[in-house]
Amino acid sequence: MKIRFNIAFKVGISYGLLFILWIAGIYIAQLSFERSSKDKSKIIENYQPASKLLVDLALDISKSKQYSKEIVYNNNVHENKKLLADLQEVSYNKTKSQLIAFSNLWREDKSKQLLNIFSKTDSLFFEQKMLVDQKTDNNLGNSATTNIEINKKLESDAENIVASVYELSIELNERINKNTKELFTSIENIQNIYFWVGVALFFVILIIVIGTVRDIVMPIKHLSRTLKKMNKGELPDKLIKTGSDEIGQMSKSLNNFIIGLKKISKFSQEIGEENYTVDFKPLGPKDELGNSLLLMRDNLKRAFRENMIRRKENFQRSWTSQGLAEFSEMLRESKDDLEELTNQILVKLIRYLDANVGGLFILNDENKDDVFLELLAFYAYDRRKYINKRIEVGESLVGQCVLENETIFMTEIPKDYLHITSGTGRDNPRSLLIVPLKLNEEVYGVVELASFRTIEKYQIEFVEKIGESIASTLSSVKVNIHTSKLLQESNEKSQRLTKQEKEYKKQIDDMEKSLNNLKQKLTDEQEEHKKLIANYQLDILNLRKQNDISDANKEKLVIEMKNIARSLDNAIGTYSLSINGEFLEANDKYLKLVKLSLKDLKEKRISDLIIDDSVRQAVDIHKFTPILLSEQKYEQKNKYIIDGEPVWLKETFTPLYDEHGKFVKIFCIVKDETDITKTDIEKNAVIEKLKSDVKKLKQRV
Repeated sequence: MKIRFNIAFKVGISYGLLFILWIAGIYIAQLSFERSSKDKSKIIENYQPASKLLVDLALDISKSKQYSKEIVYNNNVHENKKLLADLQEVSYNKTKSQLIAFSNLWREDKSKQLLNIFSKTDSLFFEQKMLVDQKTDNNLGNSATTNIEINKKLESDAENIVASVYELSIELNERINKNTKELFTSIENIQNIYFWVGVALFFVILIIVIGTVRDIVMPIKHLSRTLKKMNKGELPDKLIKTGSDEIGQMSKSLNNFIIGLKKISKFSQEIGEENYTVDFKPLGPKDELGNSLLLMRDNLKRAFRENMIRRKENFQRSWTSQGLAEFSEMLRESKDDLEELTNQILVKLIRYLDANVGGLFILNDENKDDVFLELLAFYAYDRRKYINKRIEVGESLVGQCVLENETIFMTEIPKDYLHITSGTGRDNPRSLLIVPLKLNEEVYGVVELASFRTIEKYQIEFVEKIGESIASTLSSVKVNIHTSKLLQESNEKSQRLTKQEKEYKKQIDDMEKSLNNLKQKLTDEQEEHKKLIANYQLDILNLRKQNDISDANKEKLVIEMKNIARSLDNAIGTYSLSINGEFLEANDKYLKLVKLSLKDLKEKRISDLIIDDSVRQAVDIHKFTPILLSEQKYEQKNKYIIDGEPVWLKETFTPLYDEHGKFVKIFCIVKDETDITKTDIEKNAVIEKLKSDVKKLKQRV
């Protein structure tokens, strides 16, 4: 059963509680002061005599040092020895026991410091006693110099111990002074507390009196004003203060009514603002207005939900279309700088999707035996994640995406895979999207995006769509870069080939000039030889016609013929063949060309000197004899191998007849064209090489 208190009872309880609180405050303050003063007095009572005893201890140590010194220097040895013994055995032990008793209330470090001092003092007194005993015992005593040295050391140790004692004494005095000040400060604080507690209680009592009056008078006035406003259709902004008395019950009922009206008003406003998720509970089962509002909300909520679905679909389509248009425009304006292009694409993609971190990887397939992913652009990446910008295909999630050729979307990201750093620290992203940039199922790269929010399905589809455009652009840019690189290489090679072509042309011109000079020289010699041969043949014909020549004329003609033959032997090589192709005669010029003696030459046929079968068939005596007889002359340029070296000879075959006109042998005039032929071959090789280089250059371009 709920207990209700009337106003008079509440007033009495309030004053009674105040009085009890006041008495309790005074008691607690007094008790705290007594405990504090007791603790501090105990510390002072302990530290003060201990500090005095420490001073006595320092004096005892100083006296022992003085007595020991007097004994060492032979001053009143027996008297000082007795004083030293009394000091060490009586005075020191008494001081030591008292200080140990006091140190039980000290801090542990101070107690250890005191025990350390006693340990050093005991050691000092023991060494002094040993020194004095040795000094007074003649049998065991050291030399005077040794005793003085030992005493100096003991004096130094005594001074160090005295310094430690004074240091500890000073710390105890400081602690005494500190506790004394704190004790006086506590007394002052207690006095201040008494004063301010009294002041506070006075004002609290005054407030309670005023509040009690206001709990009776003011609520009634406020109820009156509120009812007047509600009569005019106004709802108060503030609720009436309620209590457990009669006025409080009235205020509570009125507040419930006001709250119900405000809920209805607020519910209507939310419905008007298209907030159909707002909760509303009718005032009761028969609240017709409340139930009607609920029915209206459900109908509007259903219509609003359908409208929101349509609007969301329209927004997604518009968002996707706009993004595709913007990226298409950017990709159309792309340049041949692959790094700048990938950076623009990634920054645009990050901002358009409202992501936080991203990276764009390009499939580097310049070396078909070493295909890998290269990080060309990144946005807000942790530096430690991709110190190495190379990722193998199949390595990590990025490499796996290329291997599977499928999109990877994760909301549960592996630990330490990726962190997003912001002004408030480092945290794992909520979602991770890895999309392959592929065109016609061929992957050109990968884009990796991470965000603190969940990436929606339509955004994933958008990235997959734009990935095809990006892949197409990357393909074109890579082709352009490769083409530009090839064009640059082509230009460089073209310049080199142009330079080589000029050098080759100069060489060819020089060679052609030399060749023309040589040809002209050979032509002149050939013309001269032809004239000699023609004259020789003409003379032979004349001899045949003039059978009635005199012996003197015949002798003259023979001499002239010998002179012509001698001229031919000096200028050109000649030889004669039988109708079967056997060598009959040959001049020295020809023998020198073939590097054979006349004897060796007569043992061969002309076909034996030729290695090439095609050339051997061309100089077959049985094949060109009919041609020779019909045309009276046959010319052929043949290649011979003399001592392993090629030699080109131009041979002119002429038939010779006897006095009866019978064909008896073949006369051949030989011209050495080896130099001309070699020069011509070298020129043709240079020209062919130049043509080949130009052809290769055109093919690469």
